[in-house]
Amino acid sequence: MRERPALFLGLLADQPELIAQVGALRWRAAGSVGTPGPWIESTARTAGRDRLPLTLVATGLDGEVIGAVTLDTTADAAGESTAACAPGTPWVVRMVVRPGERRCGVGRLMASALEDLAREHGHDELWVVAADDDANFYRHCGWLDHAPATETSDVVLRKAVVPA
Repeated sequence: MRERPALFLGLLADQPELIAQVGALRWRAAGSVGTPGPWIESTARTAGRDRLPLTLVATGLDGEVIGAVTLDTTADAAGESTAACAPGTPWVVRMVVRPGERRCGVGRLMASALEDLAREHGHDELWVVAADDDANFYRHCGWLDHAPATETSDVVLRKAVVPA
């Protein structure tokens, strides 16, 4: 693993001027199809502060976005696999790290911060739907396979959030 860049990690709601940067980063990570507008609009809707959805943003010392991740109560890609979860269960959605900053701990830092957020909001577990490559990242962070997603070839993973 490379050395992690110096960064700040906080709620996107506290830095609304970064919504467009986060949306564009997610758009590029998804293949840059169409325009970034819908991605920016979606990012704005998930930039909550007091309840889910919440988005964390990692920025460098220069103020540029390095990564972001959302904690929400839905995971549409999981299809029927969400039936095992209670309503309101938190799901990790759209984790993204800028290509030049990957494999240096930014994703792990954001995943750990999500655990803290879930705990602060009274949740005892987190869920994620991940493609094979991404699933390995979550497994290395202590997540366990739950089931294959029913709508895709992705995997549903879960992690117990241990009280502090």
